Amino acid sequence: MAPWIRWHLGARLVLAFVGVALVAEAVSAAVILMTSGSDLATVAAAQRTERAAAVVTAVDNGYRLSGNWAGADLRPAVALVDIFGAAIAVNDRDGNQVLKAGRQELLSNGGATEVVHYLHVGTELIGTVRLTFPKGLTPSEQKLHSDLVSAVIASAVIAAAVALLVAVVVAKGLVRPIRRLSEAARALGSGTSGTRVGAQTGPVELVELASSFDSMAASLERNEELRQAMVADVAHELRTPVAILQAETEALIDGMSIPTPEALVSLHDESLRLGRMVQDLQTLASADAAGLTLERAEVDLAVVAAGAADSLEARFSSAGVRLARYLSPAPVWADPSRLRQVVANLLANAAKFTPSGGTVKLVVEAGSGRARLEVADTGPGVPQEEQDQVFERFFRGSLGQKAGGSGIGLAVVKDLVVAHGGEVLLKTGPGGGARFVVLLPLAAPATP
Repeated sequence: MAPWIRWHLGARLVLAFVGVALVAEAVSAAVILMTSGSDLATVAAAQRTERAAAVVTAVDNGYRLSGNWAGADLRPAVALVDIFGAAIAVNDRDGNQVLKAGRQELLSNGGATEVVHYLHVGTELIGTVRLTFPKGLTPSEQKLHSDLVSAVIASAVIAAAVALLVAVVVAKGLVRPIRRLSEAARALGSGTSGTRVGAQTGPVELVELASSFDSMAASLERNEELRQAMVADVAHELRTPVAILQAETEALIDGMSIPTPEALVSLHDESLRLGRMVQDLQTLASADAAGLTLERAEVDLAVVAAGAADSLEARFSSAGVRLARYLSPAPVWADPSRLRQVVANLLANAAKFTPSGGTVKLVVEAGSGRARLEVADTGPGVPQEEQDQVFERFFRGSLGQKAGGSGIGLAVVKDLVVAHGGEVLLKTGPGGGARFVVLLPLAAPATP
């Protein structure tokens, strides 16, 4: 792994900002220098043309004033040639040299730029002017180019400095909330409850990440509280039947109690109670481990519901609660034992919260491609503020804490229904009470 990959995010951001600024400045400088060099060359060519025209005009004027080369005053032309750093050679129409002045070494320099102009009086050729200029930029043009290069370099340094300053500020703004998230995650991982990132400022993504982390931390904290409460509740729920079983069996062993049918039935009921609780816990554990297996077959939901209701009929009778059944055929592709557990848990929950003299209604019907199972009671119902939590594991609510229970029955219902591809809903009955509605896909009709 390259060493720079292990750098902190802040250092990478600073390096990235400065790198981008330098690359952008380098590209800009290259473009400027290329275009300026071309422009300077164009300007230099235009200046040479203007200077050559000025020298030629001076030579032409000198000749015209005297009317011949012998008396022509060519000193103005020589002065201009000296100023321009060029060389001049003037010949008459016969090729005889009239003037030779300026930087003579340019005349033999193959790299120099030569300009030839023919002089006429009317249509008559009177002579030739050959001017030779140094190739490239003049000293003043070279100085201009040098100044431009210095300005580009200075701007690159300034841009890098500004980029560094901006990068440090931006990096701190980005890294600070990330470090806060990292610290909070470490604290949460070490078991420090109540850890929160709090309100953050900065990019929207980091603000949303901080909010999501706080929501996750709150959810974990709440789940931990529910887990601890569940452990205490399960221990309490197990303690009673275990104590009864222990006391009754010790009495039987010591001969202090006679094994009457009533005593044996009581022991059997307590063992069933323990078995149901263990089964619910095992169902939750299987769902968590993605090990919940379903042995599906085409079954009639009405038949399954009737069987579950029969098994709980004695419980309803002893509680003084009437169980009303409205069952219509509803074929589904499901695991019969798991489906029976769903119905039994919903009925047991309804019986627990329905006062004596109340009614629990069990409905099964088919329609719109789905089987509908409804368990409605005439109890106090679920408070509005707790309805979103009734299917959460180990949640018992304000009424559930008084009625007892471990808070896993409805969670088992939801896991089993979802495993069958259905959904379970909680609604409020017209006259109060709670209505639990389970919707499952109907079994596809057999192909003839």
